[in-house]
Amino acid sequence: MSYMSTLLIANRGEIAGRIIRTAKRLGIRTIAIYTEPDSAAQHVAQSDEAHLLEGDATLAYLDGDQIIAIAKATGAQAIIPGYGFLSENMSFARDVASNGILFVGPDPGSIECFGLKHRARDLAVSAGVPVVPGTEGLLGSEEEAIQAAGGLGYPVMLKATAGGGGMGLLTCSDEDEVRNAFKTVQSRGEALFKNAGLFMERYYPSSHHIEVQVFGNGQGKVISLGERECSIQRRHQKVMEECPSPLVELKKPGLRKELTSAAVRLAESVNYASAGTIEYLVDDETGNFFFLEMNTRLQVEHGITEMCYDVDIVELMLRQADAQIPGKGGLTATELDDLQARCLEPKGHAIEVRVYAENPVRNYAPSPGLLQEVRWHEIPSGTTRIDTWVQAGITVSSNYDPLLAKVMHHAPTRQQTVEELAEIVGKSSICGPPTNLDFLHAITQDEKFRVGDTITKYLDTFEFAPPAIDVLSGGSYTLIQDFPGRPTIGRGFGHAGPMDPVAFQIANALVGNPLGKEGLEITLTGPDLLFLGDAIVALCGAPIQATLDCDEISMWSQTSIKAGQRLSVGKTLSNSGCRSYLAVYGGFLNVAEWFGSKATCPMVQVGGYQGRQLRSGDLLKIASANVLPKVTSGVVMPATAIPQYSAHWDVQVMPGPYEDGYLLDEHVDTFYDTTFEVSHNAARGGIRLIGPKPKWARADGGDGGAHPSNVIEYGYPMGGLNWTGDEPVIFPVDCPDFGGFVCSLTVVKADYWKVGQMCAGNTVKFHRVSLEHALKCRRAHDDFIDRVAKAVCKGTFDAVTPFASHSIAKPAGARSQEVVKVLKETSSRPLVSYRQGADDYLLVDYGYGSFDLNHKCRTTALNRALRSHATGKFSFTKDGGLLSTVGCGNSLMIYYNGLLIPQAELLSHLITLEAKLGDLSFAILANRIFHLPLTFTHRKLTESIERYMANQRPYASYLPDTFKFVADNNGISVSRLKEIYLEAEFVVIGVGFFMALPEALPADPRHRLNAPKMNPSRTFTPEGTASWGGSCLAVYPVDSPGGYMPTGMTIPGVDVLGYKSGFSPAQPWLFEDMDVIRFYEVTEAEYDGEMALFRSGRYEYRIEESGFDMREHNRLLEATREEVQGMRERQGRVQGEMVRLEQELLDRWAEEKKEGKVSMDYVQALLDDPNIEAIEAPVNANVWKVLVSEGETLKKHHVVTILEAMKMEINVLADDRMVGSTVEKVLIAPNDIVQSGKPLVLVRR
Repeated sequence: MSYMSTLLIANRGEIAGRIIRTAKRLGIRTIAIYTEPDSAAQHVAQSDEAHLLEGDATLAYLDGDQIIAIAKATGAQAIIPGYGFLSENMSFARDVASNGILFVGPDPGSIECFGLKHRARDLAVSAGVPVVPGTEGLLGSEEEAIQAAGGLGYPVMLKATAGGGGMGLLTCSDEDEVRNAFKTVQSRGEALFKNAGLFMERYYPSSHHIEVQVFGNGQGKVISLGERECSIQRRHQKVMEECPSPLVELKKPGLRKELTSAAVRLAESVNYASAGTIEYLVDDETGNFFFLEMNTRLQVEHGITEMCYDVDIVELMLRQADAQIPGKGGLTATELDDLQARCLEPKGHAIEVRVYAENPVRNYAPSPGLLQEVRWHEIPSGTTRIDTWVQAGITVSSNYDPLLAKVMHHAPTRQQTVEELAEIVGKSSICGPPTNLDFLHAITQDEKFRVGDTITKYLDTFEFAPPAIDVLSGGSYTLIQDFPGRPTIGRGFGHAGPMDPVAFQIANALVGNPLGKEGLEITLTGPDLLFLGDAIVALCGAPIQATLDCDEISMWSQTSIKAGQRLSVGKTLSNSGCRSYLAVYGGFLNVAEWFGSKATCPMVQVGGYQGRQLRSGDLLKIASANVLPKVTSGVVMPATAIPQYSAHWDVQVMPGPYEDGYLLDEHVDTFYDTTFEVSHNAARGGIRLIGPKPKWARADGGDGGAHPSNVIEYGYPMGGLNWTGDEPVIFPVDCPDFGGFVCSLTVVKADYWKVGQMCAGNTVKFHRVSLEHALKCRRAHDDFIDRVAKAVCKGTFDAVTPFASHSIAKPAGARSQEVVKVLKETSSRPLVSYRQGADDYLLVDYGYGSFDLNHKCRTTALNRALRSHATGKFSFTKDGGLLSTVGCGNSLMIYYNGLLIPQAELLSHLITLEAKLGDLSFAILANRIFHLPLTFTHRKLTESIERYMANQRPYASYLPDTFKFVADNNGISVSRLKEIYLEAEFVVIGVGFFMALPEALPADPRHRLNAPKMNPSRTFTPEGTASWGGSCLAVYPVDSPGGYMPTGMTIPGVDVLGYKSGFSPAQPWLFEDMDVIRFYEVTEAEYDGEMALFRSGRYEYRIEESGFDMREHNRLLEATREEVQGMRERQGRVQGEMVRLEQELLDRWAEEKKEGKVSMDYVQALLDDPNIEAIEAPVNANVWKVLVSEGETLKKHHVVTILEAMKMEINVLADDRMVGSTVEKVLIAPNDIVQSGKPLVLVRR
């Protein structure tokens, strides 16, 4: 380029990226614009500079004034609009020019000439180009339209004169349709294009849509670059395009010259400049052609012309603009003549398909959502070009056109192009929201398409019936799970998998699937599913209503479903179990794997269907009918073999990791005689129990926290009974993988299924068993499932014995200890305690429960040794017995397969490795130092605290300023707290808990402050929040709940699908143990700029390779010992006062809540009134929102409150008979806990 050095691309999506590609090749600096929903779009990262548009994201790309301002601020000499948005807006083109910037495209006069279709017809007539018979000028009324239709002959088409892209067109076959369509087209024109004008043309149903690419220099010279056929359309929107046209190439070769000559003639009549496309309607029989319209812009399908004519049309546009900048007018006629000579005939054949995020079974409705996998198939022959803006990790917004990509393929012949394109489309994969990939592939298999016999009504009769399940309703909480989920990833991403692995595996066995194949986990209320293809299914688990086309189906049996049938799964039939499982033969083919599993972990939004529960509009691709096995009659589980579900659960457990010395012996002795109740707060992340308070053997948690339930953070065992304060919670499959609360016992793996079926109001009793018994039960369960699978294959269940639903071992005589081995402290090694967590977990715990980075160094060294010495059964491979490790604080939790590695053998292996570690007090551990920006104030932090005060707790010792509270709680000033943040080296002592959250301890003990957790914890914490809890810093990786005190905001360290700079699909987390985090202060505005870079994938972390020197650290500890002791004493005095203040405020708040309650005597008096009726709680739950007020009149389907139970939102509706009634008394408030059957709202009829 001679003059153009900087170019602003006024567009988004794949066209922005395509323009950037050419501009960069030409050495032009590119400026991109984007909106918040497009932060992660590829064009943002590909550009040299990107600017976030302000205002409504839906309209921002149409904000010409803002775009021009950005162009001026960045020194852009030209703006190129691509297509859509402002590309054919003559006012914008004029405004660009008036600001001294070049508009890359035709002049405003040409845009205006062809912008109104009825005026464009007049220009065509003047240039001698045939036009479709139609009206002259615009129609003034319905009657005029009907008269015109009579003259033209039906069918006719009403067209809005403005706009394009197939919008504002309606076909009419009789007078009634003209009347109905007239106002519709008129209103569409006004709404979409601000122009209500319309005209009429004769409609040719058996016709082709063929267009000619032209290019002019604005000085009277125009050339053509062949034709494209765009006849395959849906609702006048192009779906596939070809170059050259099959009609021209195969049937009417002489037509190319006529089409191109007419196009050149028309463009030259207005001295057209830059790229443009002239569209024709061509009669299938005669080959007669008629002008439709001219698009004064780059066309979507320009790429296939480039492939067949070896030309870059965007380059031509930029070269034309470059020549215009100094006033030369444009490219010379000689340059265009030379190009025309090279482009008289196409070379080979190219076809483009448009890939959309749309649901083919829902009338191609746009389908926004998270793209979990984007994989394009490549073939060695031919030339494939994919223009796209998406990659895995991008969320397709509902704000814009759902076009994801244009897949183009070129080969020497049409036949080869079709064959290879079919392979590319058929083997490419996009997982997430529904797309039209399978629809496009079906077209490539159709005989009419293969022979080139496609006219504009081709799709009217094209039948597409994918083998899939159309989700009509997702039910209350339906998740895709597989078994065993993700036991190996750790780092707070959740284990996932079915809560009841027994019922899940049996369902798969009954349909002939591998036992771990993905299926549906249904909680309380099931989905409504329309099967679009034949299928074989089985429904197992807790008893639940289910009908197939209104006929009841049997559970625990194989069921055949035919295409078109509707499976409706209703409610669980009792409180004896809450989860059921639907297995479908072949699983769900359009669900992506993440770390080897399709299981959903909704707590962290990974896996499954877009990381969430199913909902209406989702589409599940299933196996086609031709691969289904023959249905065998009589595949029904015998009643005696079916697991028994109960409202009371006897659960087998083993003590540990932390029982002895943490709970009093008298509590442990009485614990196993206690029957606990399951709280409403029982979900995949934790099942809270209601029962007597524990009796602690200690006054506090030392370095772990103020409460005796606190310990230094360690890896949690799945199945652990975790004491969050004085409340017990069982940790199931989606529990956090580390934390700082005692787990006093762990459920044995054989009884996980019982935990998975517990629902609110159930009762639980725990039974202590030995390791030998735990493994025996586990082997029995595995054997039972294996026998069921073999029985299905054989067609007889004779060998299947009853499932041991209630077998419990006799209580062990002597109480077993959770500490299975202790290595005494030596001069070169700290105390080592090996603590069990039932039959699959072993915790290696160093020291005496106080923070010590020497111990963290040792756990890190042990973890690295475990992996570097991994062989045979002691490996982390598929055949090995080691699954994962969680290093946190002073300990390393090892998750292993107790059936493959006996605990004693693992213990021996660990002791051998321990001996090899030696003295690490002088070690230097390789690590990295991260330099992260930190702002101490941000509107998001303020908003989150305001939200907490409005919805959770109005006042507390830490409110409203949590930063000042942390300072006050440690007896220092706010300015000193800031200094500590900016001076400290925070050593990462654990990565996990929730989505690879880093927990870090200041290396210098003088920087180790202390802060309690918020009570109650927040329901919302902004992404990137830097917070302090206990002695540690944590950075919240995503918007999430949280309890640590918010103190600032920084850059998070996780990218789930690994597309951002610094991450990868194999490692979507950033921090590792012993890494160091350092902060530097930035303003709120500077921080927002850095976060914009992070969201678009362009943020570059400042990282130093380093090593943590234990010798230097230990010298520091010794040199500061007395100073630190004095600091701790001062902190203790201040914190004692803070604890007293907090208790006072808590008591006051509790009393105010109690006073605000309505007395039950008053409620009963109202209920005695025959005109008063109660709306009751359907389940034990927490009140999330109250949506009615006293005196309000109820409407049909009126939602009065939203409850939260088991991590599900439950809408409570007024009965239809209450329509017109008045709300007399609201008995609840947000955060109240309500019991099933208790009144929530009283209404007066």
